[in-house]
Parts: sequence; C-alpha cells; structure tokens
Amino acid sequence: MPIIFDLTDVEPTNVTVRVSEMAEMMAMLHCIAEPGHHLELSRELKAIDAEMSAQLRRTMRSFSPLWARFRFRALMPLNTSAYQSFDSELATVAALPLEAFVQMSVQAIIGGRSDRTLDIMNDSSDRADFLEICRTRSEEREELGARLARDPELFRQVLIAFLRTFHDTCFGARWESGSARLKASEVEVQRRLSGGSASTVLASLTPGAHFFPQTSQVAYDKLQNAFVNGSGRKFVLVPSVLTKPHVVVKYDDEYAGYDIPIIVQFPISDMGAVNRSIHEIQNQMAVLADSARLELCRHLVNEYCTTSDLSRRLSIGAPQVSRHLRKLREAELLESIRDGKMVKHRLRMNVVYSIGYEFLTRIVK
Repeated sequence: MPIIFDLTDVEPTNVTVRVSEMAEMMAMLHCIAEPGHHLELSRELKAIDAEMSAQLRRTMRSFSPLWARFRFRALMPLNTSAYQSFDSELATVAALPLEAFVQMSVQAIIGGRSDRTLDIMNDSSDRADFLEICRTRSEEREELGARLARDPELFRQVLIAFLRTFHDTCFGARWESGSARLKASEVEVQRRLSGGSASTVLASLTPGAHFFPQTSQVAYDKLQNAFVNGSGRKFVLVPSVLTKPHVVVKYDDEYAGYDIPIIVQFPISDMGAVNRSIHEIQNQMAVLADSARLELCRHLVNEYCTTSDLSRRLSIGAPQVSRHLRKLREAELLESIRDGKMVKHRLRMNVVYSIGYEFLTRIVK
C-alpha cells in the first residue's frame, strides 16, 4: 500500500531539509520500544538501558505508544525553520495549541488514523470512543489514553519533563558525537534541491520510493493508503541514522490549519539509491566501463583531486582528463567543489553504490 504525493505544484523552495535532534531522539525511543526491529543496535540499546534509573525506565515505558509503529507527530519538526536546538524544539511542543497536541496524541496512542477526528476535549461521546479503541488495542494504550483524556495539559507537562530528562541522561552526548553525519546528509540533499525538482529529490531518499515523472508523483511503500496533494503545503525532509529500515511520513491535513509541514524522515544509509530509468543506469554503467575512465575513477574514490593532479598521476593531458570528468559529471557520477582558485573532484560513491540495486530493481519489475 502506498502513500502517494502529487508534487506538481511543489517548488524546491517549498522543501526544507533540516536535522532534528528531537526527531532523532524519538527514533532512538522507537528502537528501545521495538528492539526486535533494530537488532543491529542491540549493544547500544543495552548500554542506554543501563544508564536509566528505574523511574526513568518506567516513565519511558508508560509513554511508549507515542513512538511505537505510528510515531508521535509533535516530536517531529513543527515548522520550517532552518534549524532549532533541542531546547527550542521542546519549547515549540510546549507552545503548540493544545487542540493540535491532543489530536496528535490521540493518533499516536491508538496507533493510527481513525475514521473521523475524535474531539476528546469537548465531546464526551468521542472521548468514550477513544478510550474504547485504546482498550481494545492494549492495556498500556488504555492507561495512557485515560491519562490524556483526564488532563491533557498535565499529560503534556509530564511528557516534556521526561523528554528533557531522557535527553540529558541518555541522548545528548550521543547526539554531539553522531550529528555530523546527519548534517552532511542535510547538505547533500540541499545540493540536490538546488539543481533539481522537488519530486526527484523526494524520490531519491529511499529505494522504497517510486517516481512517476509524467505526473510528478512520488509513492512511498507504507502500511497505509493515501493520496496527498502537495499544492500549498510545505515539506521538511529529516535525515536519520536510527530510523532504518523505516521511512516515516507525516502528512495529515487536519494539522495544515496550524501551518504544520509534511514530514519525511529518511535513513541516510538509503540516500544513494535513486530511482532511475534503465537507460540512465545503462549510460552510467557505460561511462564507468571505459578503461581509461575506470582508471581515473580509482583516484577519485578516496579523495578530492584536481584536473592537474589526475593528469600527473595518469600521465595524460589535462584536456583529456577534462573530457573524462565531463562524461562522469553528465552521468551524475561526479561532484566538484571549489577550494580557493582550484576545483577539486570526487566520485559520488553513494550513486555508484546504488547502481547495482537500481539495475536489479528495474529488471525484476
């Protein structure tokens, strides 16, 4: 089942790319709540568990429906600001209109979208329906739902206090040591946006996306079915180290009245897998197969090189090197940066690595 975005009228200027410490912390909380989905993190999760007090662990478990399968929208970027610190993101959650906070909480606690909006703050019948849905899902959801219905603002205050404590105890130091990878991916996706369309960029974030160029539509394979018109909406793309194998998509129309953007949180390890046509893949393979160009690529794998560096190393003229570099660039296999008066080049390894996957994907469809 797919979530399909119609991006016909969505310009790259409507798309923001930003790291989010809050969203990444929720990804960590999800991994703790669903360790069977993230076996590669088992050692790290054990270390985190050892750092928590018994009280912090109990509080985390009581809120765990918020970051289980259906992630809590309030803990993802609520605006399109270029950057917010963790304290600023937490303050934004605290300042979110209570009605919106409660709607988001209701969805997360029941673990999905209901057939209609449940106004548990003002409608006793909706409140009873909500609690019944929670009861049928699990005991922990029933208990958490009852806490929300009893006093929504107190629910928010206790949650915020937990998030701050968990951040200071378990997450903050890990963020400081690991956020550089996320910031690098932010720069890469921004680069793609500056030279491409919103649809091609959103399709490039994961091999689970499907791009339909004739209609500027992008589909993500999810356990949901939805068609979302992106016209007039803002998008925020959030890189994550921890969310793999999930791509988290939040698009709900009922929040648009609060000027809350659509979210796509994607694993950075999947970034290189771009949906390309079989002809584009054939061209890239042909460009790489040229023997002289292949020898050139060996020098472009591990470091940036100037044209003169490559000319000297390969004992060929600079004009010939430039022609090879142009072929690589036209095939989107080369990145170039300016360093003072020099221009340095390097192979785009994420794209090269993805060729095999994309080739198999195209021929088995």
